[in-house]
Amino acid sequence: MQLTLFIPDLLPPPGAERLTAGTAANLRRMCGRGAVQHFPAIDVETWLCQAFEVEKQLNWPVAALTALIDGQPAASGFWMRADPIHLQLQRSRSLLLAAPALAITAAEAAALAETLNTHFAADGIVLNAAQPTRWYCTHSEAAAITSPTLTALAGQPLPRAQLAGPWHRWLTECQMLLHEHPVNNAREQRGDPVINSLLLWGGGNKPAVPGRHFSHVWSADPLAAALALQSGAEYAPVPNTAAAWLGALSGKTASGACHLITLDQAHHAARYEGPDAWMQTVAALEDGWFAPLWAAIGGPIEELHIVATNPEQCLRVTLHAADRLKFWRRTPDWSTLTGIRA
Repeated sequence: MQLTLFIPDLLPPPGAERLTAGTAANLRRMCGRGAVQHFPAIDVETWLCQAFEVEKQLNWPVAALTALIDGQPAASGFWMRADPIHLQLQRSRSLLLAAPALAITAAEAAALAETLNTHFAADGIVLNAAQPTRWYCTHSEAAAITSPTLTALAGQPLPRAQLAGPWHRWLTECQMLLHEHPVNNAREQRGDPVINSLLLWGGGNKPAVPGRHFSHVWSADPLAAALALQSGAEYAPVPNTAAAWLGALSGKTASGACHLITLDQAHHAARYEGPDAWMQTVAALEDGWFAPLWAAIGGPIEELHIVATNPEQCLRVTLHAADRLKFWRRTPDWSTLTGIRA
């Protein structure tokens, strides 16, 4: 059985230089024993689309893929994500707080979308809040919009939008409507981040998903789920620990089985909660995932790939059963692996 473990933002974020040599010992041991490759930075959506051999259109066509699992008729036509976000103003820049970190309720999403749809009815814009965190727009003018992906922007300075046609006006009006909305008044009184804008991204038509590299996909990521289902892979939510995952493998460890697991805990901690939360998350991943997986190499796992990223780089580690015996290879520290200064 082969396993690919994809963990965005597992590599140290800026401000995490306090890492000590003893942090995540099993992960670093696996990096020392296996073959390590370094690549340019890559975001979650790009990596997943490339892993399933989806062709890029003007954007990566994420909207048409996730719309299908959200029960939307996305088999034809142009689809764009229009996700609710919080823009945090800091002097001369804005940082983007994505919907998964905002705890938006279905009632809040429905109320906000209703107000926006009423206002923009004459313009032919229809926003569909299919899920509280995933909204869609099918307006024909959206085909000219290009945008980085959601996880590329999350927690990062937001680049100046280059919106074609009337979209700049529409988005400005949208922000004004959201600013004075009762939903946001209530969120502000509770101390929750307000929903003050929409992120237009992931536009495209439904693509082919020809990649058949994974027989099983375990993930909480809606794009990973959509790609798995449309490629014919077996999909299931990811368990909380490697021990639970290994226990769920009955009948799924045959030779030739290729599993993909995506874990998003490090991404949320690094982008939204800061270095201390990120270090606590890595410690939990060490106990819950890296230690059990290290022990499982040469048992149920014949080959293990760990793909780890941060906003500056991507690292891929490949391990085989024989690599466990290479005790003479030193366990690297984080600065050796990533080039950061400890």
